[in-house]
Amino acid sequence: MKNKELFQANKGGYLYMVLHIDSGHYCMVASDEKESLRFPSSLDDSVYDSAHFKDIPLFIERVRNAHGGEEFVPFSVRGRDDSKCPMYVENFERIDEQHVLLRAIPIRKEPIEIGPDSPSTTWSSPFFEFMDEAAVLLRTNGEVMKINLSFTKEYGWTEDDLVGGILPYVPKDLQEEFEVTRNRLLAGERKIVLETVRLKKNGTRVPVSIRAYPVYDSEGHLAAAAAMIVSKESAANTQSLIQLQERIIKDRDQLIVDIMENTDLGVGQYDFIHHRFVYLSPAIKSLFEVELNEIYADCMAFQKHIHPDDKGNMVEALCNPGSGEMEYRIMVPGKGLKWLRTKSVPICNSEGRILRLIGFTQDITKQKFSEEVNLKWEKLGMVGHLAAGIAHEVRNPLTSVKGFMQLMDETDSAGTYIDIVMDQLDRIEQIVDELLMLAEPHQGDEMRAADLKRVLLEVSRVLRAEARMHNCEIRFRVPDTELPAICKMDEIKHVIINLVKNSIEAMPDGGTIHLAAWNSGEGPVVEVSDEGIGIPEERLPRLGEPFYSNKEKGTGMGLMKSFKIIERHGGTIEFESEEGKGTTARIRLPRVKESTPL
Repeated sequence: MKNKELFQANKGGYLYMVLHIDSGHYCMVASDEKESLRFPSSLDDSVYDSAHFKDIPLFIERVRNAHGGEEFVPFSVRGRDDSKCPMYVENFERIDEQHVLLRAIPIRKEPIEIGPDSPSTTWSSPFFEFMDEAAVLLRTNGEVMKINLSFTKEYGWTEDDLVGGILPYVPKDLQEEFEVTRNRLLAGERKIVLETVRLKKNGTRVPVSIRAYPVYDSEGHLAAAAAMIVSKESAANTQSLIQLQERIIKDRDQLIVDIMENTDLGVGQYDFIHHRFVYLSPAIKSLFEVELNEIYADCMAFQKHIHPDDKGNMVEALCNPGSGEMEYRIMVPGKGLKWLRTKSVPICNSEGRILRLIGFTQDITKQKFSEEVNLKWEKLGMVGHLAAGIAHEVRNPLTSVKGFMQLMDETDSAGTYIDIVMDQLDRIEQIVDELLMLAEPHQGDEMRAADLKRVLLEVSRVLRAEARMHNCEIRFRVPDTELPAICKMDEIKHVIINLVKNSIEAMPDGGTIHLAAWNSGEGPVVEVSDEGIGIPEERLPRLGEPFYSNKEKGTGMGLMKSFKIIERHGGTIEFESEEGKGTTARIRLPRVKESTPL
């Protein structure tokens, strides 16, 4: 096929042309099969001589770009004589370094009406059907051939509503615009982009962007026009939402800045990657008595006035960052001592590496002062209670001694009252010994292996008579075998006697006291339970505190001493109680090695 035939009105299908890129020489081939290809020579015609001079630059650009590896973009090219039919080059294939294979469709200028029996009426494409954009296929006379699912979803009409009719989504005031666009496609324009307005089925007008293209049939005839319609309604809503979110974020950020800039709480953010502070709130200056610029320039400048005794802890905290709190002192000449508390919160990456550390610092000087005052008052109160307890305990035997000494003076019969005076003096000595034991609990004999069963039997014998005097009965339950424990027998006996006496006093109308012991596997257990008035639940945690007692005239020294003794033995005392039903005291001591002799 020669030059004069290339741009003739070809009624056939595709045209296949092998092209030499540099010279433009071409030869026509029967198909795109490689076996039938023939390469052009200098004797063949050049497309650059037969194409319209205005289309040659586009021709060269598209072919060279595709040959160089870019995506091929279809284009049309006219013959040198406008009376000749143009070609639409729609496919490209690289053959070698110099040659390419082009596939083109001859374009007829006159519109072709497609009848109902035309194959184009059954045109279908999965891409057209399921693309996200709304799309419509129109005949050259403007009738609807096909719409896709996205068109129905976006605008409301179904295919049954529209096929064979004129598109109702064009507003009346824009009908002329629609006709102009259709005629431009019929005239040969390859792509039209239009920003306009269209109607939904419910009458709503929406802004849209339309891209319209010509569609050719297998014979190269202009068969239809395809339009893709992008609604800008959702884009406008999305943009509004983005702007709203940006405004919210901006307002939130400004709110945070306003809070940080106007609070007494000092906030600092330290960058562990670059080892510098990236943010310091104004309060940092007054808290640390250091200019912010100094800290920005030297990250350690904030330690300028930290108390020497606290600097070590501060350095350790920076070297081993993590969540936590620390309290430290600031000393500024002429301004006195200031207490600060800093809470640290690390910011880590996905691997757990600390990137930044945020510190929140507050002045707790007033709080510390209040704590110190309260502690002093508490100590003074303890001293007062201690003095009252000692005075109460010592005054009774002293009163007796004083009275008997007066009787001795009046009757001059010393022998009668000597024994009584000595007993009271022994009582005073015992009280003093108890106070010394509390102050120096490790004095005395060493602990030895003993049988707790024997200790309980002695306690039962000693207190049985006193229990009967108060209408109380002591019931005894111990194992048949020995119950070994490492202890001081006299001290353990003192603790158990104190607990049993408390039980007797808790049952003014009489009752039963259960005294039991067993080996729990973790060590010996001694239990004293009664049927007394019980102890309020809120008071149980305070049992054993210095000078705390449930008795009206008690000082709490008995239980305090018992707790000290058991604590020194490495054991514990537990209390369970229910008001109106009674109290159980349970002593747990450490386990004894099997090889320990009793």
